Amino acid sequence: MKNDFQLIDTAPYDFELLVYPLSNEAEQPYFPNDRVDRLKKFNNLTILRSFQCPYVEIATENIITGAKKLNIPVELIDFKDREELMKLSPTPYGIFSVIYKGQLLTFHRLTVHSVIKKLRELS
Repeated sequence: MKNDFQLIDTAPYDFELLVYPLSNEAEQPYFPNDRVDRLKKFNNLTILRSFQCPYVEIATENIITGAKKLNIPVELIDFKDREELMKLSPTPYGIFSVIYKGQLLTFHRLTVHSVIKKLRELS
């Protein structure tokens, strides 16, 4: 903010969208506002991911390991392109999301123990 960036949008989980305006005529970016509808599309334990971070594979393995211990099947969706990510991702952090029964389980890497705990809470 002290460098003249402007807060133009926010989203759940403390996401903030800041811009440095180069022109008043440029279209402003925004966060999608259909997060709840996106979550409702997924009833099964589903991992949405894009390999833009080296920790996505480890995060995925932890979810799968925890789910196996509870006999919960896992569906993986690897984003093929930006359009798919923009259509499906329930958070602005589009490279990793885990959804179960229409609720966001996490968009961070969890330990296997934490995965089991969260899945039990939603079961």
